[in-house]
Amino acid sequence: MTKADDPRIALYALFDQTRETLFKAVELELAQYQLSAPQVKILHLLAQHNGRMTLNQLASQTVRELNSISTLISRMQKRGLVKKVKNSGDERLYVTLTDKGKDIYENTVTEHSIFLIFGALSEKEKKQLASLLAKLQDKARALLGLDFRPPFLKQDESDNNNATAKDL
Repeated sequence: MTKADDPRIALYALFDQTRETLFKAVELELAQYQLSAPQVKILHLLAQHNGRMTLNQLASQTVRELNSISTLISRMQKRGLVKKVKNSGDERLYVTLTDKGKDIYENTVTEHSIFLIFGALSEKEKKQLASLLAKLQDKARALLGLDFRPPFLKQDESDNNNATAKDL
């Protein structure tokens, strides 16, 4: 079998083309709200985590460099979507949803394109796809060492993506 005939390469190409097509549809829809897909991803993550995450957690969840997340958060802060806060006694910097950010996420951004596209799948197929994608994501993260945290480093209790000392 040649590389061109390898079903893994063909599957990756199909996955990549599908991702690009989905991304373009979502970008087109979000442009009407003057929002980018990465900004909505941050709003979504914050909404999932009770409106508050550290910059490191956001970087880990989005698989982006910390400086890239910081720049994105600064832009969102200028628009009043998020704010950066520090709690007394805690040296970590948290990103929180503002009322405006929550309102825009909950009531303005429809992401209708996602509903239309994923409407092509049955509920069972959506669950199967989610399971398979999670499996691929876990494998890729493991290969990249994204979730490894040496057992001798202080653990961040609020970061659910890193192994804890008892897990190792």
